[in-house]
Amino acid sequence: MGDLVNEYGYQERDKSPIKPFNPAKIAIAMAYVPDQVWERPYDVNEGLDRGTLFPALDKPFLGGGNRNEY
Repeated sequence: MGDLVNEYGYQERDKSPIKPFNPAKIAIAMAYVPDQVWERPYDVNEGLDRGTLFPALDKPFLGGGNRNEY
């Protein structure tokens, strides 16, 4: 069979499952950011102490290392 030019602009032979990488046809990056539900913020002094005004974003550093040691 002859060569076919598909919608991506490259040639394929007999519908081979192996396709060449075409960076012009892919998205650079996609992000997902969930909605933040409103909640009462910390007061200013506590927010400065914790590094955030929002309790949902308060993720304190608990130390380093691997917590999943076997």
